[in-house]
Amino acid sequence: MRDLYSAAGRGAAYGLLITIVLAVIAVWTNVIAPGGPDESDSDPEYRVWYLITLIALAAAFAAVGWLVRGDQKFRTGGMAGASAGAVVAIGVTVTFLAINNAFLDLVMQQHDKRVAFASSGWTSARAYLATVQIEGGAVLLPVLALFGGGLGLLGGLVRGHQTIRNQ
Repeated sequence: MRDLYSAAGRGAAYGLLITIVLAVIAVWTNVIAPGGPDESDSDPEYRVWYLITLIALAAAFAAVGWLVRGDQKFRTGGMAGASAGAVVAIGVTVTFLAINNAFLDLVMQQHDKRVAFASSGWTSARAYLATVQIEGGAVLLPVLALFGGGLGLLGGLVRGHQTIRNQ
């Protein structure tokens, strides 16, 4: 049981590292070098970047499972990946809450947010964005925990298979 607690802690630490990288990217793309006011998240060039991000995130969660497993049981990779996924979900949610609140005027120039707010019926853009972000975070948390857990388990199984082959 201690190996699972240790794996969860190490996975959370790796999740924090992943979150820091994602936070830097989020600040860069939303604050420092935001897209134009007529660009949409559904534009083809953004879809390519979303796919690249998902592939990198999947590789990172598998790497967490591979790194944490070591000579422990295979399930430690899954636990590490799940805790990394949960930390990333919370971190990304908090990052976007901070960006949306600190840079509201800039964020509301984004086409998709502007259109969604206009059709929402809300009177406060800040309250609308915070509510949408928290609701999204509530969905993202279990999804990334499961996604990270599955990929961490896969990474741990690969590490175990490599260990067996090298003996």
